[in-house]
Amino acid sequence: MNIHTYIDYIDDPNDTYEQYLEKAKKYHFRCIFAQIDTYDEAVAYLKDSGIIIAGAIDFPEGVLSLDEKMKRFQAYAEKGFKEIDYVLNQHAIETRDYAYIEKEMKTITAFCREHGICDKAIVEMCKLDEDAKKKVCEIALRVKPAFLKTSTGKSFGGAKLEDVLLMKKILKDEVRIKAAGGIHTYEEAKALIDAGASALGASAGIAICEGEKQA
Repeated sequence: MNIHTYIDYIDDPNDTYEQYLEKAKKYHFRCIFAQIDTYDEAVAYLKDSGIIIAGAIDFPEGVLSLDEKMKRFQAYAEKGFKEIDYVLNQHAIETRDYAYIEKEMKTITAFCREHGICDKAIVEMCKLDEDAKKKVCEIALRVKPAFLKTSTGKSFGGAKLEDVLLMKKILKDEVRIKAAGGIHTYEEAKALIDAGASALGASAGIAICEGEKQA
């Protein structure tokens, strides 16, 4: 399966940024994360590796207004980022304000298409009931961000197999799925991929890769 090609590697807070990049390069993960002030370091260290350098906006809070978000997107685009994870407005998620969710997702997706950026919209699926999960997936199907992501991994729930199965049923191959949060083993990672996830957000990326070697 080459599980490393699915993993968006999240750093260990005990590592320096250089150690984080070193580990990512050793295991050749799909993607790592940088901020505007660490982007150049990541580009230089990972030159010719093929590893994607992604940014994260309004993560993990999801509290910025759309105008504030778009200013961040503009700054990240100007810096050179070609992939960005962002958290959908959490007040809108919690109050089921589907009109705002669609407006936000549509505005960001249009900007990202114009600037050649792969956008990954994060919805905290743990905050939604079944009907709300379906409605958010239906919005994503209409708007078509590059990815819809299950969670930040920082709330009270992470990636669940049943959520990925539901997302895949609605999104089919129109919008890719990223599962994130609470993925610790190769077996868990493989099950999520088999269910339809195209990318995994994981701080346990190394353990997952080592687990694949033992499988």
